[in-house]
Amino acid sequence: QRSQRLVSATTSRKQLLQRRDFPTTTSRHRSSSDGRHHQHQSHHQQQQQQRQHNGFFHNLWERYTQALLKNPLTIKGTTASLIFFASDSATQYLTEPDSPYDLARAGSGATFGVVATFWLHYWWNFLEAFIGRRIPVEQSKLTNTLVKVLLDQALAAPCYIYGYYVVTNFIQDYTSPKKNNKNKAASQILDETTHRAGEMLLPTMLRHWTIWPIVHTFNFYFNPLHHRVLVQNLVLVGWSGYLSHLNNGGLMTPKDEIEVTIKRHESLRQQDGTTVVSTTTARATASSSLKREALK
Repeated sequence: QRSQRLVSATTSRKQLLQRRDFPTTTSRHRSSSDGRHHQHQSHHQQQQQQRQHNGFFHNLWERYTQALLKNPLTIKGTTASLIFFASDSATQYLTEPDSPYDLARAGSGATFGVVATFWLHYWWNFLEAFIGRRIPVEQSKLTNTLVKVLLDQALAAPCYIYGYYVVTNFIQDYTSPKKNNKNKAASQILDETTHRAGEMLLPTMLRHWTIWPIVHTFNFYFNPLHHRVLVQNLVLVGWSGYLSHLNNGGLMTPKDEIEVTIKRHESLRQQDGTTVVSTTTARATASSSLKREALK
């Protein structure tokens, strides 16, 4: 009986101790669960904010794609026109900060942006169908891409550069007050601009072919047809400004280079002649002074 009483007493004491420890254990469990819940809630809020952020750009891209498919020429032409206008304006500010702003120059670039967009839209659609029938993408996507890039750079790119110089120079010469061409007829200005465009074509194409074949290889290979003009327009942010710089004194034609070389040689000859004359005069003066001293 005594042993049973001792066992029952020990059991009751353990139960009392467990009851005393239970609230502490429960509170610890509650605090840890509350912390986990708070962390889960904050992580969920961050994920929700990230989804909203990504959703904004996703919705913006979807709207652009829908508008592009619905009105391709309007969207492409507007985008290219704004890019050419902004790029030319930035080029004027960077290369000629002290000169007044030339609106005709920026407007000529914007006009060409619209013309070039119409040209590229129909040309690339034709190129996609023409090469696709002869070299299907399923057969060899890389060969299909390389052939399109080769034809584009051999046929369309020279027309693009030539058209840029003709359109922009004609608009600037015909409308800009800086050119002072009020007494010239439009046909005469057009003849001058086409002649200058022909002279500037080859030097510009040599620069063009260092960049655009690589750009269009990736563009034609990875991007669908309706998004290729957008990629070109993004690269045009810098390239159109560079073309504007070349078109307004940054590039010399072969004829200009010959004239500059002739003038440089003439100036060197004049300097050499002046040096020879001064040397001869100094020698004559020295010899005369020696003769005078000898007579004395």
